Amino acid sequence: MKYQTFFKCWKNWQGFKTPEISETCNDGFNGVYAFRMKNKFGRLKGESNVLYIGKVEQNLERKRSGILHRLMNYKQNNKGASNRLDDIADKFGEEAIEYAYEICATPRDTEKALLDDYYNTHLEFPPLNRSA
Repeated sequence: MKYQTFFKCWKNWQGFKTPEISETCNDGFNGVYAFRMKNKFGRLKGESNVLYIGKVEQNLERKRSGILHRLMNYKQNNKGASNRLDDIADKFGEEAIEYAYEICATPRDTEKALLDDYYNTHLEFPPLNRSA
């Protein structure tokens, strides 16, 4: 599984709105998502434009939300990757960031495969996948 070609439809993060995504992906779906810059940047080995690869794995017992809710969380003032994504938007403009998602049955395995491919390609993980 190649991280560079897995996500098929990238959209501008600046234009993210609930109706845009809810028409094709109702809340509650499991899957993987990613954020990227429009321009590539250097990595330990090679270049990439991917900032973050994540998953949404709904837990019916805890009633966790799906992809729509997870992406909306990045527009709110949260900790972790959300704050770091805000820092990038402040520096380069929200229009420089894109997002994509794919619904899948095994988000944990898919995310792991995508992150493994990224690591094998660049000898490090995407910059926002690091805990700080």
